[in-house]
Amino acid sequence: MTTFPTAFLVESSQVSDKLPTTLDDVRSTLQLAEPPVKPKQPLTLFITVDVEDTYFDRPILMTGDGIGREFGVFGILDELDSHGVKGTFFVNVYETDRHPAGTVERVVREIYERGHEVGLHSHPTPDSKFFGRSLPQQTRLEQAGILAWGVELIDRWTGSPPISFRAGGYSLDDNTFTALEEVGMSIDSSCFFPSANNHQERFTVNAVAARGSVIEAPITTVLESAGDAVKHSKLDFNWLTVDQLLAALGVVADNGIGFATCMMHSFSFIEKATRRQGEPSAPAAIFTSEDAFGCYVDVLGPRPHLRAAFASFLERIAADPRLGVRTLADALPELRESAVTGSADLVPVVAGP
Repeated sequence: MTTFPTAFLVESSQVSDKLPTTLDDVRSTLQLAEPPVKPKQPLTLFITVDVEDTYFDRPILMTGDGIGREFGVFGILDELDSHGVKGTFFVNVYETDRHPAGTVERVVREIYERGHEVGLHSHPTPDSKFFGRSLPQQTRLEQAGILAWGVELIDRWTGSPPISFRAGGYSLDDNTFTALEEVGMSIDSSCFFPSANNHQERFTVNAVAARGSVIEAPITTVLESAGDAVKHSKLDFNWLTVDQLLAALGVVADNGIGFATCMMHSFSFIEKATRRQGEPSAPAAIFTSEDAFGCYVDVLGPRPHLRAAFASFLERIAADPRLGVRTLADALPELRESAVTGSADLVPVVAGP
């Protein structure tokens, strides 16, 4: 079996639309990373949570309604609070009219009142008159109007306008960055390099970078070894095991990289399956959604073992002096400095499970 290095550096001139899929491709396009003599420590980790339920007319996938509050967004908040950690929660406020009155507002207020960052998240809603299509299908002016609506709503609910944004499904284009500037937002965290929904001109894989006045803090792409091939993955609680996540973070920290972004969803502790329209529903499903954009969701129940694994993840982060957790908003000055001074664009490599 092939032995993989633990990380590669991407030269800025080599940022294209694709990542390698084989070891030969890796070696021809990426160079082996060599840890610096004195790494910057601690690594700042952003734990980000996409808060959404784009399928149901009750917040099953947002709050765990009908499954258990402890398995939705409030369960994530409880674990973060019990470990003294602050997260960034990107809330899809565009579904507020589809859920029972006040549901999304209460979620936003609780996140804010518990001292976490409320960011803006954007998934189109089929029945919306102004946001029924993804952002790249909208003009720059239309995107600015959509974003301004979300910013104003969060500001009205919390008294503090959001400064961080993540596009639903990573779906954005170059106009999105201009629209973010126009509505006064400072940070984007939508870039996930392997995603076909990233329609912008590619300018970074994992390094913090600037597009105009907007700072990009990408979702950290990870290469997962599988024999002679590599699988494109990310720092995501539902994509990698706790051991893999910590191995990737250790590589990033040991190579002197200042920032990494991990993502979750409000339904990370819920078992669900997304199916194409026409596919049969699972007999074990306890909830089945209506069709939305050609897909529907089966909800199969809670995953308490994943909440326990998340608690273990937070405990192990707290015990590692190389790692520290902050919100995107709190780290904005350092992110701006990194975007100006430049940072190595490093892609960690982890062994498959």
